[in-house]
Amino acid sequence: METRPLGRTGLQVSTIGFGGARLDEHPEQAMETVHRALDLGVNFIDTARYYGNSEKHLGEALRGRRSDYILATKAMIEDPDVTRESLETSFSLLEVDRVDLLYAHACDNEARYTYLMRDKGMLHTLEQIRSEGLTRFLGVSFNHFLPYEHGRTGIDRMKALIETNAFDVIQLPMSLIRIERVEDEILPLAAERDLGVVINFPTADGILTRDIGVFQSILDPYISTPCQGALLALLLYPAVTSVLSGMSTSAIADENCAVGKILAGLSEAERDQLRYKIQDVGIGPCRSCGRCAPYTQGIPVPQIMTFHDTAQRFGIQAAHQRYEGHKVQVMACTDFEGANAVCPEGFDVLAEVKKVFDD
Repeated sequence: METRPLGRTGLQVSTIGFGGARLDEHPEQAMETVHRALDLGVNFIDTARYYGNSEKHLGEALRGRRSDYILATKAMIEDPDVTRESLETSFSLLEVDRVDLLYAHACDNEARYTYLMRDKGMLHTLEQIRSEGLTRFLGVSFNHFLPYEHGRTGIDRMKALIETNAFDVIQLPMSLIRIERVEDEILPLAAERDLGVVINFPTADGILTRDIGVFQSILDPYISTPCQGALLALLLYPAVTSVLSGMSTSAIADENCAVGKILAGLSEAERDQLRYKIQDVGIGPCRSCGRCAPYTQGIPVPQIMTFHDTAQRFGIQAAHQRYEGHKVQVMACTDFEGANAVCPEGFDVLAEVKKVFDD
């Protein structure tokens, strides 16, 4: 398993991280799955207070192996007392007295950003927690399809938080279908500031688990399954530290942890060549910026445009079900007044969305 430095933390983590969000899918296999991943070279464990029973499963599975792994958990952006209570519960379930990395969880909108960064806000609480030795490092995490609010996109909020230098690690969504397009601005900025970059949603919430469309032929010589391709493609970016893989069975651990070994066998020239080939496939013009949302009558334009591009350009058929249910609503709509003026691509937004369903 290849490892990489987690930014400026001094920690060396496995390129495939253990994503704990899926452990409830097969709870009877949780212990076996965690042990299998560790035995295959995973040393980076990621969970959250709100991942069902994930922390409990991990606490039971990791007894006696504390020196074998680096542990990260997350706390929602809430009142200081709630944050501390959440952390105490996490420690109890995980059976630890500290973690290596604590994230402010899901800083997805302006309200959470403000709550995190205001005077005596959650960041202040997190810094106190760090000063008490309860965590070594701080991070911030994000989800997909981030809203445009108060004149800022999700990418803008990511950049602003990186530039505070308050965080050691950023966890963000990235996949072959490039919903947030973090490669353009966020990865270079994180590398410049020496932040660890941890990837979540690498299969775009399951779309890429069994089918990677046109990318299959590019990655075929190296991979055995589409899911391996989805993970490997992201690790071709040097600025990416680790890609989280949700594991719920030993078979999934075997499949996904193999990517760390595949990666280790690639030369720098091969990595660059594969990355360029993937980028040459291109991407649709919608940036998923969300600027049009106030004018589209509740129709999720970024999701429709992104998933349509995924199905048509990339040939990933599982994406169809993510947008086809909006057809009646879109075709009945007569106006997105105001949307065209804010679209950075200069689209007739309603016309573009209707094209998706013209066939």
